[in-house]
Amino acid sequence: MNMADFSSRKQPVPVHEWPDPFRKADGSRVRTPEEWSAQREYLKDMLRHCMYGHMPPAPANTKGELLYSRSIYQGRAVAETIRITFGPDDLSEHQVAMIVHMTRPSGEGKVPVITWNQFKGSYGCPEEEYLVCEQGYAIVEFDKEQLAPDSAKAADGPLAHAYPDYDWGAIAMWSWGHSRVIDYLATTSYADMDKIVATGHSRGGKVAICAAIYDERIALCGANGSGCGGAGCFRYLGGRLGEGTGRCETVSHITKSFPYWWNKKFCEYGKKENADCIPFDLHFLKALIAPRALITTDGLGDTWANPYGTQITWMAADEVYHFLGAGGRNALHIREGGHEYMGSDWLVLADFCDMIFFGKEKKSNLVTSSRKEMEG
Repeated sequence: MNMADFSSRKQPVPVHEWPDPFRKADGSRVRTPEEWSAQREYLKDMLRHCMYGHMPPAPANTKGELLYSRSIYQGRAVAETIRITFGPDDLSEHQVAMIVHMTRPSGEGKVPVITWNQFKGSYGCPEEEYLVCEQGYAIVEFDKEQLAPDSAKAADGPLAHAYPDYDWGAIAMWSWGHSRVIDYLATTSYADMDKIVATGHSRGGKVAICAAIYDERIALCGANGSGCGGAGCFRYLGGRLGEGTGRCETVSHITKSFPYWWNKKFCEYGKKENADCIPFDLHFLKALIAPRALITTDGLGDTWANPYGTQITWMAADEVYHFLGAGGRNALHIREGGHEYMGSDWLVLADFCDMIFFGKEKKSNLVTSSRKEMEG
């Protein structure tokens, strides 16, 4: 199956088996890790055509201007406000601007940086910032609605105006924000560019995953409560032990409520109310981050986000991680509680970052591989 097949189909075609990330366009299967690079590009194109839409190439004119800086946490950290601009050219009417808020350790030297797409009006979460800074990480937040409104007006937002020839939905537009923040970080003296993290909650978790798929500068992705279109599952739905199928968000729900998040093709799948017509499932998204690190965190009480399906796609994606020799870099943490990004979730994220970046021992009860459970 080539990309022309995806773009030219008038009606979705049912897929009557669990989608296989190792299956190539010609129907054969990937047999060696050396073949994965080409397969990964094929699957990324599949997601462009069938869900996210197409993104512009990275601009060459991203710039950052420091607007404000102050010492916080008794001098242990610095808080900064930065204006980042970019666009298809340097004409002012085509420039896009975003304000980001940085909290970073005050000492010299390079540190890992967590890029966090935030909800409108949610800047500044002292508990999370303090926890992260105490462990030696910087965290930079941005309001994703500066790039595209979280409404049907997304197609009339700043990015859509600057790049009118692209069919991307808001999830892809917001994910592009992570990449432009990373462009800026590359110009600083304190960002360790080998240790860049993308994170977000709920729809922001979907955004972080999309960003990690298409920007390989992201060394680790942390998606919290991301559900349908993120770390969940299209075909298997349920709560903590598989119950509550009728109370999980489905493709039909998400495309009817938020059609502007996606491209038109994905909304067609929602109209059919048949997830079996989608040529992939959400383990593809996780697998496309491999061999870089991924942790998905969820609440057992968050049935709408499909914790049961999240576990299934985690196990399915883990086969790709092990195939690539990256076992242990695909982590899962499911706690008691509901749909929120809790301080305990941040501690788990920082713990996993310490394991991946610095080889430290695990402190939390996150699970880093499904292999033992599957073989046991």
